[in-house]
Amino acid sequence: MSRGAAALQAWLLKQHGLNVAAARCVARLDCEIYRLKVSGPSETGDWALRIYPTRVSDAVSIHDELAWLAALGEAGLLVPAPRAGLDGSFIHPWIDGRLAVVLRWVDGRLLDKALRPIHLERVGRLAGAMHRVAESMEADGHFAGTRPGDGPELEQWAAGRPAHPALPPSAHQRVQRAAQRLLAQLEGFPRDAAHWGFIHSDLHPWNLLFSGRTAGAIDFSECGRGFHAQDLAAVLQYLKHPVVGNHAEHARVYPRHRAALLEGYAKERPLPPDIERQLDAFIELRMVNTIEWVLDCWPTLDERPWGRTFLQRAGEFFAD
Repeated sequence: MSRGAAALQAWLLKQHGLNVAAARCVARLDCEIYRLKVSGPSETGDWALRIYPTRVSDAVSIHDELAWLAALGEAGLLVPAPRAGLDGSFIHPWIDGRLAVVLRWVDGRLLDKALRPIHLERVGRLAGAMHRVAESMEADGHFAGTRPGDGPELEQWAAGRPAHPALPPSAHQRVQRAAQRLLAQLEGFPRDAAHWGFIHSDLHPWNLLFSGRTAGAIDFSECGRGFHAQDLAAVLQYLKHPVVGNHAEHARVYPRHRAALLEGYAKERPLPPDIERQLDAFIELRMVNTIEWVLDCWPTLDERPWGRTFLQRAGEFFAD
């Protein structure tokens, strides 16, 4: 056993009383995530260890995320519900001082190309149920933090963000005009309980898993307060605007996908008034966010095969 594996097992035994038969790193992007296989006389199964990056030190926001996940798990939703440690708390310092949590491992399939309207209906039900649980928790004062959900720096784009050589000038101008328009639209959207609350904030198809007739969600690390329509727009963004030549058939049946998503949501929670206009706005906002992510967060534009082509097409994604 390597020194790192021994240290990991010692930490899990000390904090959670878990005897780990195997541990495998499955992601080392923003968070570091390990899949744990537990084997012992009192417990077996799979868990996930998530270690937050050094820059994430806001334990209050992480606690809000975990409290929501715990409530969603208790409601029977397919999400990575947290595991309390031996001391009863969810969050513990990792060996090097970073914050770490243990979550239920969520089994399921990524469908992507195989997504059909029936799957979108299930995702709509999932999103509606998630928002309903969050609304109840908000009313009871269970959220202590003020972290907003993930989103682009619209103010920078609107004010004239410096040009990037990989983004065509015409596309840059369209993004700037879209940011100016979106800022005005967001100011006009109401922030009452029907429209606004605690959201996942990054509910795109690669954070959705399907098991039998159930849709589930993973990666709640960007959750926070925002418009409910943002979560629905995240589901639809890459179905309306496929990337990488990524399954163009989704764009052809996009109206059916969209209708099925809203139908499912309405079965769990009333749709926010003016949902159609809000969806269009937030899909554009998500496209600004993706452009920003490619330009600012990727080590190179070839980090993913679709990066450069996506930027060349960026002007197509905006109404103006």
